[in-house]
Amino acid sequence: MEMEKQENSAVVDVIKWVKRNKKPFFLSLISVIVIALVIVFVCVRIQMANTAASDKLNIATQFISNGNLDQGFALIDDIIAKYNNTSAAYRAIIIKASTLIFQKKYVEAESLLKSYIEKAKPDIVKPIGYPLLVTTYDNMENIEQAIAVSKEFLSKYPDNYLVPSVMENMARLYTLSGKDDEAKQTYQDIVDKFPETIYANRASEKLQ
Repeated sequence: MEMEKQENSAVVDVIKWVKRNKKPFFLSLISVIVIALVIVFVCVRIQMANTAASDKLNIATQFISNGNLDQGFALIDDIIAKYNNTSAAYRAIIIKASTLIFQKKYVEAESLLKSYIEKAKPDIVKPIGYPLLVTTYDNMENIEQAIAVSKEFLSKYPDNYLVPSVMENMARLYTLSGKDDEAKQTYQDIVDKFPETIYANRASEKLQ
């Protein structure tokens, strides 16, 4: 219990660092994902996960939140290498990928996230990587690839809690690429599938 409290505190520190360093849209996405990591991975914690890995991750996130990225990344890389396929290693990958995006190191973030999506186990942890990969391609101005990854996510995980957010962002990407009909259809799908939600309200405004 004490270890989880420390991890939660570390995650809060990372979010504070995000607030000082990124635009609101991406902040909202990352905040939801990072907070969700605590909930998801506590539920699916791998039995053989080593307590030492979580302790190191706590220290790494403290380093990152304080701007000591080199020290934080060194610990994160050590966790990924030594504690492969543990909940701590997966959290470490997501935190590193998010930080790389903030640093505009999109190629490195892309490689890390594609590997995460391919190899992460159990399957329930994979969806978290998709929105970050979409954001990476978006920042690289590779809109078509961002849309493709969004479609892949929606196809594989239609019941995931991130679906309305991914759909809303995909509609925005369609608009950016000049595909107005696809954008309108996506907004309409949001209204139909998620009525009486903030996503439906915003989608309705776009359809007016």
